Amino acid sequence: MKALITGINGFIGSYLAEHLLAKGMSIHGTVYDLTRIENIAHLKDKITLSKCDVRDRVTVKKVIRKSVPDFVFHLAAQSRPDISWKNPRETMETNVMGTMNIFESIRGLKLDPKILVACSSAEYGFITKNEGSIKEYHQLLPLSPYGVSKVAQDLLAYQYFQNYNMKTIRVRIFGTAGPRKTGDVCSDFARQIAEIEHEKRKPIVHVGNLDARRDLTDVRDTVEAFWLLMERGKIGDVYNVCSSKAYKIGDILNKFLEMSEIGIKVKVDPKKLRPSDEPIIVGDNSKIRKDCRWRPKIPIENTLEDTLNYWRKQR
Repeated sequence: MKALITGINGFIGSYLAEHLLAKGMSIHGTVYDLTRIENIAHLKDKITLSKCDVRDRVTVKKVIRKSVPDFVFHLAAQSRPDISWKNPRETMETNVMGTMNIFESIRGLKLDPKILVACSSAEYGFITKNEGSIKEYHQLLPLSPYGVSKVAQDLLAYQYFQNYNMKTIRVRIFGTAGPRKTGDVCSDFARQIAEIEHEKRKPIVHVGNLDARRDLTDVRDTVEAFWLLMERGKIGDVYNVCSSKAYKIGDILNKFLEMSEIGIKVKVDPKKLRPSDEPIIVGDNSKIRKDCRWRPKIPIENTLEDTLNYWRKQR
């Protein structure tokens, strides 16, 4: 069986490639820049890579024609909410038009793969503390350009299923953590602590909003969910991939600080505060548990320890 992973060098893409290779699959992956494949360097002799900007419909179609996949995992995206505030146009073009190019290429080539589209919990937007865990039917009220782009991507996948019978599965991913990730709160804390231990910075961790609560899942559990959705998920449907646990960011920071023997101070950095920030994001994973018999297995403490050790090795 053949799988195409767009954005294979990304955090989740690299783990997904390892997971599928272990199942004996043939992997074709797209990368934006072939000179920057650090997350998959250890796999480069086992997979096929193509340079591809998903905004370029001609190149996208060439890659899909070449790979003829049985499964498509569409992960390529501008995936950071903070960057979306600074560059909303690029975010929209990459996430929305990039997804359109994937679907139109598959349709034009008359292929019939299963297509998993990586969407986001950012689509739900503002959630009050009284609402509890968010189910898939919750209203979509995104609070960032990134969240808006993911809503559009999500609904594109739905309409291509409805109008063209394409085998799409939408995955609303909540916080995913682990080694190799950059740009999120866990990797930011771990990187700063590691740099302090290496005496590359003063013993101060700069932070944003520590009161926010986030649902976090280990990346290795996340990619297992992706594969089980391809095997057992309902075509055309949408699934939360989450732990169903809300972790206070301040508590996550304290867990990291406890792993270091150095006395470290904490300082709020206004640059790390967003124009709007959801007070709590926690998902309900009962649907994927029921349909796919999936559940997260890796404790948060293991995820954080592995993340910190990863950054300790980045000298």
